[in-house]
Amino acid sequence: MDQFFQYDTFEDMLWLDDALPVNQSAFVCYRDQPIDGFQAKGKGNGSDHRNINKRITEFLRRNRKPMNESKGVEIQRGYKHMISERMRRERQKQSYLALLSMLPPGTKGDKNSIIQVAAENIQELQRYKEELERKNTEIEGVFGEEEMSKAVEKAKIKFRVPYPSSGINSMLEVLKCLKATGSKTRGIQSEFSPQEFSAVLDIETKILLLRDHAGQPNQNGGLRPKM
Repeated sequence: MDQFFQYDTFEDMLWLDDALPVNQSAFVCYRDQPIDGFQAKGKGNGSDHRNINKRITEFLRRNRKPMNESKGVEIQRGYKHMISERMRRERQKQSYLALLSMLPPGTKGDKNSIIQVAAENIQELQRYKEELERKNTEIEGVFGEEEMSKAVEKAKIKFRVPYPSSGINSMLEVLKCLKATGSKTRGIQSEFSPQEFSAVLDIETKILLLRDHAGQPNQNGGLRPKM
């Protein structure tokens, strides 16, 4: 192998070419590198940098205005919603207070208690209404029956009932008695209190004309009350 590589000394093995210049850094300054197509413009106009900043500023200003307007609309909408909600709650509160004023004393002021007591009172009033309708039907039955009569005698009846349990029941019993005697009530004036129940009745007493076998009035006046 030595015949192919014959060197006298170790120095003969080294390259004898001139040394290349060594770059001290791998980074290159950005400003020193021109951009293709923009080199002449960049050197000829030094205000391009300021123009870009100005354009960016104007762009941000134009976009900021619609954002501020939309934000203001949202704030105004939220404010209106808040005011409407407050007014609704105030109206609801006034309605509950008005309902509470019509309930029995001692009712709690919270919403659940007001609704429960009001529902109980409504049910009680419904039962009372049905009872009054039943008694009204019974009273109409007393006045609605037609009885044959030949003569009518008007009169007034006054009565008082101390400490009545029910004024309607007392009046109903009086009307039943008048019906049994053949009388018809034309008007009623009554006063009711826990201590006394009083009434004045305008009635028409129905009487029949007695006739003999010939169909003529008898000699005794021809009148007798219908029983």
